[in-house]
Amino acid sequence: MNAEQLRNLIIFITVAVATFKVVLNVLDVRSSRTALIGSPSEEVKKAVEYTVTKRRFESTNTVISAVVVLTFLVLGLYGQIQQAVSSAIEGQIWQDLFFLLVMALGLFILGIPGSVYKTFVIEAKFGFNRTTVKTFIIDRIRGIVLGVVILGPILLGLLWIYSLLPNQIWWIAFLAINLISFITAAIGTSVILPLFNKLKELPEGELRDKILALCEKQNYKLKRIYVMDSSKRSSKSNAFFSGIGKTKTIVLFDSLISKHTVDEVVGVLGHEMGHDKLGHIRSMLLLNMLQSFIIFALFGWALQEPALSEALGGNGIQLVLSLIAFGMLFSPINFLLGIFDNSMTRRNEHGADIFASKVYGKEHIISALQRLSSDNLANPAPHPLYVLAYYSHPPASKRVSHVQEAKLV
Repeated sequence: MNAEQLRNLIIFITVAVATFKVVLNVLDVRSSRTALIGSPSEEVKKAVEYTVTKRRFESTNTVISAVVVLTFLVLGLYGQIQQAVSSAIEGQIWQDLFFLLVMALGLFILGIPGSVYKTFVIEAKFGFNRTTVKTFIIDRIRGIVLGVVILGPILLGLLWIYSLLPNQIWWIAFLAINLISFITAAIGTSVILPLFNKLKELPEGELRDKILALCEKQNYKLKRIYVMDSSKRSSKSNAFFSGIGKTKTIVLFDSLISKHTVDEVVGVLGHEMGHDKLGHIRSMLLLNMLQSFIIFALFGWALQEPALSEALGGNGIQLVLSLIAFGMLFSPINFLLGIFDNSMTRRNEHGADIFASKVYGKEHIISALQRLSSDNLANPAPHPLYVLAYYSHPPASKRVSHVQEAKLV
C-alpha cells in the first residue's frame, strides 16, 4: 500500500470511528429517556438530563477532534510541521523531541476549552463541581511540569536509543514504559498524588476499627489508610486501593465518608479488597502487558515502512509521523481492545461484589451501590451497546440484582 492509499485509509478510519462513537452516544441518549416513561422521580429525571448533557458534549468533542485531524491530513499540516521543525533545529533526536512536545502541547491547548466547559458548566450545573479557577489552573501547570520532568528524560533516552538501534526500539520502549507503569503503581500514592491532593491518615474511630478488623479477618496487610480531599474538586464519591506488596494503601474520598454509612464504606473497601484477593489486579496487569507488547511489536514492524510517515507528508521514515499515523490506523483495533478489556473488568466487578457480600454482608454492598449510583447520577437506563463499548463497571441495577441473586457459601 502506497502513501496515498494509506492516507485515504486513515481518513476513512477517522470518519468511521468518529461516526460510530456519535451513533453510540445517540443510542445511549434514547435509551436513557426510556427511564422517563411513567412517573419517574426527580432524581431519575436529573440523572437522565445529566446523561443526555454528557453524551451531547462527548459527541461534540468527537466531531471537533475528527475535524481537526481531517484538516491536518487534507492540508498536509503534519508533514509541514515536521519540516518546519527540521529546518529550525539541528539533530534528529532534538527534532523528534521538539516535534513530540509541539504535538503534545497542541493537544493540551485544544483540550482546554472542553475541560473548562465540562468542569465549570456541565459539572457545576448538576452540583458536582467544587473546583475553583485557581485550582483548575494550578492542576494544569503541575500536570505540565510533572510531564516534562518525568516524560522528557524518558523520551529523550528512547530517541537516543532509536538513533542507535532503530530496529530494536519497539521492545526497549515496551520494557521502559511498563517499568515506569510498575514504579508509578508502587509509589504513585505516596509521591505523585500528594502533588494534587492532600492525604491524611484516617483518624481513630469506628470506621478505622471496622476496616482494620476486616483486613485482619481476611489476612490482608495494609501500610496506610488515607482520606483524600477529593471534595475540593468534585462531590462525586469513590475509594481505591493502590500500591504493590508492602506499599498497599487504602485511599478514601472524603465525600464517600460524608455521604455513606460506616458499613457502606467498609462494604466498598471489601469490594476493592476482592479485586486483589481474587487476582483481578494481577490478571489485568498481565493482560495489559500482553496487549501492549503486541501493539509495540506491530509498531516496530510498521516503522520500517516509509509509506507510513509519507502518508502524513513526511520524507522517508520519520519516527514521530510514523507514530501518529500508526495511532490513527490502529484506532479501530484499539477500540475493539477497549471493548474486550471492559468486558473483563465488568466480570471482575461482579466477582468483587460477591466477595464483599461474603466477607461483609449483602445488605451493605447493595446499599452502597445504590447510594453511589444515586449520588453520581448514573444513567438509569444505559443502552446495551454503549455499556459494551464503554462501561468498565456494570450498571448499578445489574450489580445489585447480581448480588441479590447470588447464593453465598
